[in-house]
Amino acid sequence: MPEETIDIPDLAGQTWLITGATSGVGLETARAASRAGARVILAVRDTERGRQVAARLPGETRVVEVDLASLESVRRAAGELTGVGGGDAEGRVGGQIGGQIGRVAGEKADGEVEQIDVLVNNAGAISPRRCETADGFEMLLGVNVLGPFLLTNLLLPLVRRRVVIVASNAHKSGSFDVDDPHFRRRRWTPAAAYAQSKLGDMLWGLALDQRLRDGRAEAAAVGVDVQLTHPGWAATGISNATGNAAIDRVVTGVCSLFAQPAAQAALTTMFAATRPLPPCSYTGPDAMRHLRGMPTLIGRSAEASDLAIAERFWEFAAAETATD
Repeated sequence: MPEETIDIPDLAGQTWLITGATSGVGLETARAASRAGARVILAVRDTERGRQVAARLPGETRVVEVDLASLESVRRAAGELTGVGGGDAEGRVGGQIGGQIGRVAGEKADGEVEQIDVLVNNAGAISPRRCETADGFEMLLGVNVLGPFLLTNLLLPLVRRRVVIVASNAHKSGSFDVDDPHFRRRRWTPAAAYAQSKLGDMLWGLALDQRLRDGRAEAAAVGVDVQLTHPGWAATGISNATGNAAIDRVVTGVCSLFAQPAAQAALTTMFAATRPLPPCSYTGPDAMRHLRGMPTLIGRSAEASDLAIAERFWEFAAAETATD
């Protein structure tokens, strides 16, 4: 449980889809939503681990396989949820357990369309070296931005209330290089790639919210909005990305002293998902330069607030993922 908490409303009757829900902030978000009564769809890469997490949640669940490093996987997952092109039974919720098709309480039947009240784009990645996704994207841009961008666009007709994008204050040191977004010519560093990806999250969130308000994008209900969050410095596995086990142990030790628990960091997501907030607000911790604390509205960079830049980024992401 978090050191401090917030009042979370009764979520009975709501369905939340959370990516990356098997560990860290995503897991704690799933736990909090489930405790409050929501039915939780765990959109995860490792379905076996997803089923283990689902079995320990108090409410109804569904497990859907999605690898954000593969646009094909994203489209397949969206097809399962929308009832269009969902594939065979083995690809559906629960996968295979001992040769049997495993089903989880709350699963929809084949071809039945989901309704999603809150879509939480939580999953993210960091890497000690440059690598590429199945589609040839720089890994952090692909997993942190382009995969979630496609998933959200495909699922938007199912969303009834809110889209939450877990970004980061790392966006403030980022810039989007339209000529070389995948670091094929310029020097790649983990910090530069991560900052660019998190700026990308801020920008496509801003552009999506604008589209929802001016009618260029349509969700399942009128009034659906986008909220952006920064979890602060959270003691999660994403910090262990140096590629060196000894250094990772040191990082883990430092995090245990200064970072906030994942359950505390997840409060920013819960705040953004449940509070009546202005469209496209940005929520983060209120203390230690927004590294830890209780959720509150915080500021973002000028670039992350620029609608013209957001539109250019949207056009780039739409072209890369063949969607709009």
